[in-house]
Amino acid sequence: MTRLRSEEGGWALVTAIILMTVMMGVGLSTFAYVDTQGQESRKQRTRETAFNYAEAALNAQIFKLSLGWPGLGAAADQFPACDQTVVHPRCPAPTTLAALFPSPDTATGTTYATRVRDNNSPGAPNFYSDALVAAAPAYDANGDGKMWVRAEAQAIGKKRTLIALVNVEEVAEIIPRAALISGRLEITNAGNKVMIDAGNGSASSGLVAVRCDPAAPASATCLGHARNSSAWSKLDAQISPNITSTSYTAERAISIETLERLRSTAKSNGTWYASCPSSFAGRIVFIESGNCNVDSNSNNINTVTNPGMLVMGSGTISLGGNATYNGVVYHANLGGQTGTCVDLGGNSAITGGIIVEGNCLTRIGSDKSNLRYNEAAFNAIRTFGTAGIIQNTWREIKST
Repeated sequence: MTRLRSEEGGWALVTAIILMTVMMGVGLSTFAYVDTQGQESRKQRTRETAFNYAEAALNAQIFKLSLGWPGLGAAADQFPACDQTVVHPRCPAPTTLAALFPSPDTATGTTYATRVRDNNSPGAPNFYSDALVAAAPAYDANGDGKMWVRAEAQAIGKKRTLIALVNVEEVAEIIPRAALISGRLEITNAGNKVMIDAGNGSASSGLVAVRCDPAAPASATCLGHARNSSAWSKLDAQISPNITSTSYTAERAISIETLERLRSTAKSNGTWYASCPSSFAGRIVFIESGNCNVDSNSNNINTVTNPGMLVMGSGTISLGGNATYNGVVYHANLGGQTGTCVDLGGNSAITGGIIVEGNCLTRIGSDKSNLRYNEAAFNAIRTFGTAGIIQNTWREIKST
């Protein structure tokens, strides 16, 4: 033992150094492994952040499509190219998106971009590629109710790109099925003939209703004729079948919400007008105001099998000559008018129905049936609703 204590060969030091070297190697390897895993975790986190940001931008852009579908009316006002620097009513709000991701990954240099493109390119109705779709119009040029939406986002060098084919849903509007609803009705023809055909071969007859009370006074024209006039006795023959209602009590036949959807759809289709247009033809034609007149001897507006809806905010609608409108005429009477709102003269006719709000007068009078009820015209009234992703079209196309 004395010899061992005085031994100066240094084997213990060598052993210690070897053990320390091994331990340091293991430690450095562990540190390198942990560092690598930390870097991978950071990369995965930033990739997920970029993905989430792109998905949020995609959803925000689809929501903007729901607020105003870019139909044919958007040809001159297409959806713009959107990114974090663009503040536009049809783009995702940059501040709103940024507020969704308050993290270090988005604090510096996070970017995003969205594009809306039609699916009218050859080969692209149901398949997306940047080469096919990039140059397509930024509105629904082919009118099929479908648009491609592309969204990309980049966070700390990681980029993710998502696409989806979006379809706009059509809403079947609930509108009273009536041959006529009006404040008052005047029939200028005193003959013993059908002026309002409330059946017209439909599955059920359309109501003829007025808001006024024909009982007072007797000299006032409320339902067709004044009660003290000689033409009053002809009313049963002039409205066939005679399904009439007086003192119609509904505050509005069509709600303001429905009216706004009709206006928005007309704008999307390019058939919204501030004043009288040259034509009333169209699926939904919306006129804000004006004294609009169609007087033609050969004017058939729309067809019985493809009817439309003519909406007037305020003013008057007059048809004369042989003009025939196929569809529903609706006067919203936003100005609170009490005079004549809808006037059918000559041999003009409406095949569908007439709905007039408030105390406005509807005037009918000719040598034939001016108003022929068509239930199919009401069934065809549809507006644009929300936009949603078509199943199995959402996918990621690029990532770094």
